[in-house]
Amino acid sequence: MLRRSFLSTALGLPMAGMFAPLEKLTAADLGKVRITDIKMRPSASHTQIRIDTDAGVSGMGESGVTPSMMKGWMEVYKPMLVGQDPLAIGYHWHRMSTLMHTYMARIPALSGIDMALWDLAGRLLNLPVYRLLGGPFREQVPVFINSEPRNMLDPKVVKDWADQFRASPLGFKATKINTHSILGIPMGRYTTSLSAQDLNKLRTSFGNVRKELGLDYDIMVHCHNEYDLASAKAIARSVEDIQPKWFEDPLPPQFSDSWVALKRECRVPLLTGEKCEMPQGFYPFLKEQAVDYIYPDIAFCGGITAFMKIATTASLFRIPVATHNVGGIHLTLSCIHVGLSIMDFLTSETAMGGADGGVLALAKNPPVVKGGFAQRPEAPGLGVDLNEEIFRERQSRRGSQFQDWI
Repeated sequence: MLRRSFLSTALGLPMAGMFAPLEKLTAADLGKVRITDIKMRPSASHTQIRIDTDAGVSGMGESGVTPSMMKGWMEVYKPMLVGQDPLAIGYHWHRMSTLMHTYMARIPALSGIDMALWDLAGRLLNLPVYRLLGGPFREQVPVFINSEPRNMLDPKVVKDWADQFRASPLGFKATKINTHSILGIPMGRYTTSLSAQDLNKLRTSFGNVRKELGLDYDIMVHCHNEYDLASAKAIARSVEDIQPKWFEDPLPPQFSDSWVALKRECRVPLLTGEKCEMPQGFYPFLKEQAVDYIYPDIAFCGGITAFMKIATTASLFRIPVATHNVGGIHLTLSCIHVGLSIMDFLTSETAMGGADGGVLALAKNPPVVKGGFAQRPEAPGLGVDLNEEIFRERQSRRGSQFQDWI
C-alpha cells in the first residue's frame, strides 16, 4: 500500500462510526437548541471557555492558550458557532480545524471550545461525556502527580519527601520527577551536551528516590525537550536501573529520525506528545514506532474530538495513550472521561492534592480519588460544578485583578 494511501486509511477509516453513540443519543434533539454566545476568562494556566445556549444550559472547557491569544481567536471562531446547533460537534470541529485562508486553524484555541461543546452536549442530554464517547471501559482511571524532593542527592531529604508522598490521602502510586532541577538548568530550553558529572547526578538522584519508594510506586523521568540525541541516550542508560514508568520528552518535540535512533537504543519506555496537535502530529511517531506511549493534552491537541481520533489511530499500532494535564478542573475531568472511554488508556497527569486541595478545590463536586484512582463520575457533561468563590480567590491571588467572562 502506498504511504499516502495508508495515511488516508489510518486517519480516516478507523474514525468511521467513532461518534456513533453521540449521533444516536442526539438524533431526536438535533436542531432544538442554538448557541447564543461564547465567552472566555483567564484561569491559572489556560483560558476558560463558556458556551451559552437558548435553552439556558451552558458548557465549559479550557483552551491551551493565553487569554490575549484566545481573545483574538474568538473573533474567528465565535461567528462560526453562534446560532448553530451545539450538538453537531463533529461538524463544528471540522470547520474550526480546517481553516486555511486567511488564517491557519489555531488548534489549542479551538481545543477549549470543543471541550465545552462536549460538556454542553452531556448537560443537554443529561449524560456524562464518557457515555457519549461509547464508554466506560473501566470503573476508575489511574492518576498521578508531579512531586519530587527539593534535593534528591540528599538521602535524608529524599526519605522525608517519600514519607510525605506515601501519606497522601489520595493514595498516589506514581510521581513524575524533573531532570532539569537535578542538573540546575533552565526548564524547556536547549542545553549543551551532558557531562559524566551530570549523568552521575541523575543516576544518584533517581536511585535515591527508587530506594525510598520501592517498586510499589512508579517513577516517570521528566524532561522538557532540552537535550541532544547523545545526551538523551546517556540519560536513558543512567536511569535504567530504577525501571522508570517512562522517559518523557528528552528530544525536541517535533518528529525527527533522532526519535527513531533513540528508540532503537533506549531500554526504557519512551513517551512524548504534549506539544503535538491533531492526529497528523502523532502519526509519524506511531508509524515509525518511535515511542512506546503517546501523551496528548486535550487543551492543546484539538480537544476531546481530536483526542478520540488520536487514540483510535494509536490503537492501529497497539500503542497505549496517557493524558498530559497541567490545567484546571475542566481539563482534569476531560482526562478522566476519555480515560474511561478508550480501551488502551494508561494514566493521567493531575494537579490534585497539596495544602490548598489543588484542582479538586475548584469543584463543588470534585471527582472521588482513592488509592491513586479517580472514580467514575456520573453527573451530566464533564460533571463539574465550578466553585466560583475558590476560582476567583485563586485568580486574585495571582497578583492581577480578577477578570470575569467577556
